[in-house]
Amino acid sequence: MADTAKLNGVDFFLNSKVDKIEKTDKGYCIYSGKNKYEASYIVNAAGLYSDEINNLVADSAFKIIPVKGEYYLMDKNQGTLVNRVIFQCPNKAGKGVLVSPTVHGNLIVGPDAQEIDSADDVSTTQSGLDFVRNKAVKSVPNINFRESIRNFAGVRATSERSDFIIEESKTAKGFINLAGIKSPGLSSAPAIALECIKILNNIGLELKEKDNFIDERKKVNFKYLSPDEKAALIKKNPLYGRVICRCETITEGEIVDALHSPITPTTVDAIKKRCNAGMGRCQGGFCGPRVQEIISRELDIPMTDVELNKKGTYILTGETKKGGMEQ
Repeated sequence: MADTAKLNGVDFFLNSKVDKIEKTDKGYCIYSGKNKYEASYIVNAAGLYSDEINNLVADSAFKIIPVKGEYYLMDKNQGTLVNRVIFQCPNKAGKGVLVSPTVHGNLIVGPDAQEIDSADDVSTTQSGLDFVRNKAVKSVPNINFRESIRNFAGVRATSERSDFIIEESKTAKGFINLAGIKSPGLSSAPAIALECIKILNNIGLELKEKDNFIDERKKVNFKYLSPDEKAALIKKNPLYGRVICRCETITEGEIVDALHSPITPTTVDAIKKRCNAGMGRCQGGFCGPRVQEIISRELDIPMTDVELNKKGTYILTGETKKGGMEQ
């Protein structure tokens, strides 16, 4: 949906931390480093930092409470243990530990719920994972946790309110908060967007239907093609004939497609999220260096500038050994 928005003329300014927001006669001025952006309206969807963004320009209206949840991601040989999402009885902390098949054929188990101090804390703990495991086996006793291929944690942006926050600020006109979005936030996102549009329209934004709106994008999923379709594609572009991620059968052509998509991914994990390279059993142990090489080549940047995910997560810092022998 972000790629489609870009195709329809939306500008994205990534890695641009909001430092300050000022009210102006026409709306707002947003400051980010040396850059500033003029806006008639602001939609604050800053997740874990939405209360801080609100407080830059409006009276405090809510407080975000970071809640960490830890997970197991199981190998595909566990993926058929259940064919539906298995929930336990919900409680005040949420819907509890679930066991769920994923769209890629794995099994995901978790999360727990721990209120934490830092919104950036995505560490996993033995106690948290033990809690998830002990709860999960009450629903599905035969999970083989030796087949875990990854543990990870996410942080939910809950608030002290009991419901989603979807409203215009009472002290900053034209400033809309979309915050404290609890589960099922992802499923609710399209409906939240439509509700936000209604609010914007009601407070004065003129809405005009775009005549040449682009409502789709094409994406190659090589492993799901028929043998004839694969052969035709490889004949047209040989890069689809080179499998980079063996676990998930992701080709070089798909990775190159992702790197030349409307919003350019620049990190190894961004490629992982765009086309699934590195999502398999080895978690990038085999394909990671090859993905790094392709990013370096396609974006024309040194290998040492290719990062794992966020700024500063360098994979390589330089050569440890150079070819040739000293004379």
